[in-house]
Amino acid sequence: MSDNKLIGLYGGAFDPIHNAHISIAQNCIKKIGLNKIIFIPTGNSPTYKNLTAHHHRLEMLNIICKNNNFEISDFEIKEYINQKKVSYTLNTLKYFKKNIESTLIFILGADVFSTINKWHKWKEILNYCHLVLVDRTSVESDINNMPNEVKIFFNDNVTNDINDLMKNDQGKIYPIQMSMFDESSSQIRDRLKKNLDIKDLIPKPIHDYILQNSLYNLPGHNK
Repeated sequence: MSDNKLIGLYGGAFDPIHNAHISIAQNCIKKIGLNKIIFIPTGNSPTYKNLTAHHHRLEMLNIICKNNNFEISDFEIKEYINQKKVSYTLNTLKYFKKNIESTLIFILGADVFSTINKWHKWKEILNYCHLVLVDRTSVESDINNMPNEVKIFFNDNVTNDINDLMKNDQGKIYPIQMSMFDESSSQIRDRLKKNLDIKDLIPKPIHDYILQNSLYNLPGHNK
């Protein structure tokens, strides 16, 4: 049994990290009572995203994670650099389950969950964590539009009792609703390439870092 601390794991390219990412993290801490959130930037995406160099993505996260409740893990990046491994969520969860005694809460959007059946060994994910589904509408209504095997997976494991996340080490899906911004990292990159304003979409220190390092003027690369 865990020590009853709830540790959030928040994966993604974070290319760049923006206001919506931060809002989701802060709200998960508040609504679920997470002790902290660990941001896990993607090393080598299984969907073959053309990622900005890892050191820039890590530095932007470092700027944000001065918050005591935020931490960063470069696990996936090191796996890519050292062994050229693809960043599969299941492998990341196995690593954290082995190295952290607390209960793991993996955070993802309901839109991402809708394609979870395309992930590597996706049915094993709940062996290592709980899933928290973040949605701006109704998760249940969105589930109706998902593939049948995803609906079954959701219905078999869903709980609306937050205490289930404390009483069990893994295996639950907990949906939460929260207001979210409309921006995405891809939209921000596109606006930067067109010299359009993004000041309201990202924190000022991130905006300053992007300008100082001339990021997103050209297609990304991971090295």
